[in-house]
Amino acid sequence: MTSPSVNQTAAALNAPIGTDVLRVLQILEDFGGLLVKETHALKKSDFKTVDLLQANKRSLAREYQELVSGLSTRKEEMGRIDTGLRNQLVQKRTGFTQILNDNLRALEAAKASTARLVGKILDVARKAVADDHQTHYSSKGKSQSYKTSTRSLAVDTNL
Repeated sequence: MTSPSVNQTAAALNAPIGTDVLRVLQILEDFGGLLVKETHALKKSDFKTVDLLQANKRSLAREYQELVSGLSTRKEEMGRIDTGLRNQLVQKRTGFTQILNDNLRALEAAKASTARLVGKILDVARKAVADDHQTHYSSKGKSQSYKTSTRSLAVDTNL
């Protein structure tokens, strides 16, 4: 997607709402670029890069929400903006939505992958604990079952 033309920019600046619309276009461009970077990092499991992008991501999301909320209260003025600029806004939002959907899929995949990894770690830990309860060694180094060792411990404790 391209930046607004000089004519569109001039027309937008002459209209009171134009500067806000141009800012929305710029935020969509910046935010979309950031989400593309995050999506690539997620696919590579580069969580350090993902973490570094979060502050800017929150800032752009907050600014976008504030601008769009403000514009939604100015519907009459929005109806008067240049047709070319309006079309560009629609195209930019459509492209951003596609980028956002790709990013959400990558986030879900990373979340599922992490959940599987944690599950495997817990399974191994549970098995290790179960195996630890199954076999113990006597004071002479011989293997004995868990039940035998607990009985011996109980007898020793009672004496």
